[in-house]
Amino acid sequence: AELTQRYDKGRIQRHLAPLLGKKVAEKITSDDLRKAFSDIEKGKTAKTEKTGFRGLARVKGGPGAARMAIRLLKSAYTWATEQGLIKLNPTLGFKVGQDSRREVTLTQGEYKSLFETLDRLENEHKLRGPAADAIRVIALTGARRGEIAGLRWRHIDLQKGVILIPLKEHKTGKKTQENRVIGLPSAAQALIAKQPKGDQDSLVFQPSAGANPISLSKPWRLIREEAGLNSEIGLHGLRHALASQMAIAGAEAAQIMAVMGHKNIATSQRYIHIAQDARVDIAEKAAAGISAALTGDKLAEVVEIKEMK
Repeated sequence: AELTQRYDKGRIQRHLAPLLGKKVAEKITSDDLRKAFSDIEKGKTAKTEKTGFRGLARVKGGPGAARMAIRLLKSAYTWATEQGLIKLNPTLGFKVGQDSRREVTLTQGEYKSLFETLDRLENEHKLRGPAADAIRVIALTGARRGEIAGLRWRHIDLQKGVILIPLKEHKTGKKTQENRVIGLPSAAQALIAKQPKGDQDSLVFQPSAGANPISLSKPWRLIREEAGLNSEIGLHGLRHALASQMAIAGAEAAQIMAVMGHKNIATSQRYIHIAQDARVDIAEKAAAGISAALTGDKLAEVVEIKEMK
C-alpha cells in the first residue's frame, strides 16, 4: 500500500540510513544491529524536520520505532538473499521482541464525545471535511488507517455496500491470498457518497495538497485532545474499539476476523476475552441495581467500565 511504502521509506531515511548506511551490507554484525536498535530506542535519531512548504515530520524513537525499523531491515535482507544479491543474511536470528498488545476500547460516552467533537471542529473550520469523514469511516468500519486514507473510487461498490481492496494492495493480502472486503454500514456509505467523485483511480478522501493519501495523524491528535480521549489512543485504537464492541455484542471470533481482516483467528480471539471481562462487569452492575431494588437500599454509584488492557 502507498501509505506503508511512505512509512517504510521514512524509517530507512530517518533511522536506518543514518545509523547503518555507511556499512557494507554483508558485513553488518549482530553488534551493529543491537547498537542500531538501542540508538533508535533511546531516541538518538529523533528529530523534527520540514516536509514541503508547510509540513513537519516528527521523527520519534522508542521501542516500537526500533522494532519496526529493524523488522524492515530484516525483510530487506531476506528479499536480497532470496534474489541472490547477497550470500549471507546477517540479520537471521536477530530478535526484536514482541509489540505490546494493549487493547483499547471506547465507552458509549467516549464515542458520543468523539462524533460530537468531529462535528464541532468541522463546523468551526478547524478540521477539513475529508479528514473528518475519513476518521468517521474508520470508527464505523474498523478499517485500517491506510485502507481509508489510500481508498480509491475503484475500491468502492456502494450498491453492494462494500469496499473491495485487491489482495496485492492490502496489508494481509500476501498472507491470506484474498481480497480485503470491508462492509459499509449505511452511515459510512453516506459519508463516502458525499465525497466529490473523481475517476476510478482518484482518492476518495482528498488531501489538502499533492497526490499522496490524506494525512490523518495531525487531525487525529486535535480530535483526541478536544474530545478528551486517552492520549495513548491512536487511530488504530478505533479499530480495536470496534472489534471489542462486536465481541461484547456477541460476535464470534470468526465473524470478527472477517470484518477486521485479521490474518489469523488468534488475533480475533483476544477480543472474545475482552468481551467476557466486560460482561462480568455489566452483570455485576445489573445485579447491584436489582439487589438495591429488592432490599430498598440506596443504589451504589455506577461507574463506567475501565479501559481494558
